[in-house]
Amino acid sequence: MLRIFKQNTLGQIAAILIAVALLWTRAFLEPVSMDAVQHFSPIYDLLYNWLCSNQRLASAIALVLVIAEGVWLNIILINYKAAKANSMMPTFLYVVAMSWSSSALTITPVLLVNIMLIAACSQLLSDGATTLGLSRNFNSAFCVGLAALCYMPALSFVIPFLFVFVTYKLYRWRDIVVGILGLLAPSLVFFTYVYLQDRLQYDLILVAHDFVDLHVSIGSMPFWDLMPDMFFLLLLVAALFHTLANRNERVVHQRINSAVLTLPLLGAMATMLLTQFLPLDIQLMAIPFAFTTNIFLYADRKRKWIAELVFWLIIIFAIL
Repeated sequence: MLRIFKQNTLGQIAAILIAVALLWTRAFLEPVSMDAVQHFSPIYDLLYNWLCSNQRLASAIALVLVIAEGVWLNIILINYKAAKANSMMPTFLYVVAMSWSSSALTITPVLLVNIMLIAACSQLLSDGATTLGLSRNFNSAFCVGLAALCYMPALSFVIPFLFVFVTYKLYRWRDIVVGILGLLAPSLVFFTYVYLQDRLQYDLILVAHDFVDLHVSIGSMPFWDLMPDMFFLLLLVAALFHTLANRNERVVHQRINSAVLTLPLLGAMATMLLTQFLPLDIQLMAIPFAFTTNIFLYADRKRKWIAELVFWLIIIFAIL
């Protein structure tokens, strides 16, 4: 099966469509409700108010966004030599990760957040340079700030953004100020708008509540329901360690790109600690999962059947 993702374009498209059909058909047979989130999420709340009563339409829009995000991420990875040319494996892995849970087969806050994170990664990736221009610095920070308006806990992705700053050695005061301005710009626009709508105090109270009510929440799950999530986490950890172990074999800008695409895991873990740690929000980890697992599956090894087995296990556990 992995051979298809190495050379056969039509076969890759067919495999992705079959996976989509297996994972998403249930969302249209048994419509999935959009969740009313407890956190400050003005952009998501707007979509929720529009689409919560039309569940199938919400799932259809979500499916289109998931596929579009996966294709966009795939193109970015190929353009920056972070994935094999002509391979659509990152798209496949991203779609599977975003569709892992049945409750995720509709529009979710993280679905919107990932649009901003992919855009931020596209600004932070290096095509050979070891420095980051001010405009790309601002743009990436702006995307993170916009992600926080989609879902306030996503502000945790400032953590990997700061580590990328260190990776690029952006220690000048101009770089720091531009990053801060980019991060704050979406909020300044939003709060100016709500001020004109005479809602500023109400929205500030909602934001303050998110910061005051920080706590770790661990939900209860039956063991059999927890198994797919544990498999996903173990595979992600294995793929991450494999990627990091081979990091020194790459040139400097490839190491930077590897850091940009794996560091979002820190933001994902922080976000889950601020919301609910169990069940795992697999969608938060979809970007680094697609990047690291793609490398893991295509690694040169004597026992080729290992990668094939892992690939089929991904499909089986996703369907479960």
